Amino acid sequence: MEIPPPDTLATVGVAVGALFMLRYFLVMRRIWRATGHRVSFQFGGYFQVLRSGAFGAELEPERRYAARQLVLGGVFLIAGLLLFGWLLATGVPIRVAV
Repeated sequence: MEIPPPDTLATVGVAVGALFMLRYFLVMRRIWRATGHRVSFQFGGYFQVLRSGAFGAELEPERRYAARQLVLGGVFLIAGLLLFGWLLATGVPIRVAV
């Protein structure tokens, strides 16, 4: 088994992280509609999902699901972006597959 090149790993990390974040934003939209909150782009509102019971007992499964999506999306995005940064800092050529 061969390990893929670092630029491929970075691209996959960013892509998977972006997909997890998309799922997180869709779940948050569903939670906000269920609670009657107006969807806003305020930064602090997005991290309410990390508090247990933030949206009530009936929405606790959705809150936990959204929290998982946020954490996993953040981990993959940060890992991919750090790998891209390391590749740029060391001068390794980055191939972009088209």
